This record gives sequence, structure tokens and C-alpha cells, in this order.
Amino acid sequence: MDWHGENEPSLGYDIIKSEVLTAHNEHRRDWTVPEFIESPALSKEALVYAYYLATLKIPDQILYEQAKERNIRVDHLDYPVSDEEFEVFSENICEFQKNECVYYWATEGAASYSIPKERRTKVEQSLADKFSFITWKSSTVIGIGWTPKDKLDKNGRKILVVRYSPAGNKPGQYEQNIENPEFLEYFNMPAREDPNAGHRHNNSSGLGYGVVNVPVYMSLFVLAIPLIRKLACTIHN
Repeated sequence: MDWHGENEPSLGYDIIKSEVLTAHNEHRRDWTVPEFIESPALSKEALVYAYYLATLKIPDQILYEQAKERNIRVDHLDYPVSDEEFEVFSENICEFQKNECVYYWATEGAASYSIPKERRTKVEQSLADKFSFITWKSSTVIGIGWTPKDKLDKNGRKILVVRYSPAGNKPGQYEQNIENPEFLEYFNMPAREDPNAGHRHNNSSGLGYGVVNVPVYMSLFVLAIPLIRKLACTIHN
């Protein structure tokens, strides 16, 4: 069983948590920032908050995979964060069945982040914040917790809470923490179908889900940045 007893995670719990950590760190490698190190204490706190969110009986949200199928952009705004000021840690929350939250934050979040702030919708602002939380260079520690939305339905929807420390999205610190914003151009590239998507776990920005291969293109882009900047300087001079 994936879940047993009252608020008692078992083996399946650690599998999903490990996938979430892997997805974060693949994204961090793509953006050439240090990988997260998990804090057991922060993960325990995230789990406790996930338990609390499950008690709120929040109506089912449009899942990220459903939004992708409908060609719309959504976020799970009904879930309250534990600290709106994000003084001690940053926090991302989602409801899921497929373990694809981090991928969505990485791609739709980046697309939202590239929109001028004054033009973003409430959903786009939320996704942009989630993207910058997972990308923030000086955030080095992560805590991950999840729980079934309905503990009697182990195969149903789940609630994921992820915390990052030190807290990100600090005014005046974006330039040094969200580096290489040129990467945002990547997310305007046309998508393609991944023939192996059905044989993979869609648990990170580098896997499946019908898009071009993120690590390959972004790695090439990193290598090309110095040349692009040199050419730009030559043209302007």
C-alpha cells in the first residue's frame, strides 16, 4: 500500500518525494544554479502543513495535466500558503495525480515570468512566483511533504507542499538570483511530441510531456551566451 494508518506515510511516500526532489534539481542544473539539499526538519514541517490543507476540504482544482490538454494556464490559488510574507522560507503548493507539478512550475512558470509584471494575470503572477522560488540561486535547502487529499482514496488526488530556504523572491535581489534571463526565450520554442513519453515518469523538466528536451537545448544555450554577447557588443561598437 502507498498509505496506511492515520497520517502515517510509508514506502510510496518516499518514492514521490524523491521524484519531486529530482525534478527540482534537474531544473536547477538546467539553470546552472546549485542543487537543493533536503532538510528532514523542513520536510516534516511541509508534511504537517499538507495534512492541515487536507482538512480544509478545498474543492478539486483543475490539474496541471488537464490544463495542458485544454491549452489553458492554471494554478491552485485556493490553497493558502502558510506565511504570505515568506520571511523564513518560500513555499509552493499544488494538487496532483500525476507527479508533474515541478515540471509545470518550470515551464508555465517561466513563460509567466517572461511576461512584464504589470501585464500578468493573477494566475500568471502565481506561476511566475513559483518559477522564481524553484530557480532562486541563494535558496539552497528544500523541504517536501505530500498527503492524499482524501486519506480513504490512496489512488486519488494528492496535495504537495514544498518549502525553500533561505526564502526567495526578495525585492532588489532578482538580478543576482535569477541569472541568464535569456533562457526565457527557450519557452517560446515550438513543442514536439516525445515518442518515449508513454514509457517515462513525467517528474521533471527534463522528461517527457511533449516538449523539446530541456537540458539539451538549455545546455547549448549556456555555451552560446558568451558568443551571443560578444557579437552584440561588436554590432553596437
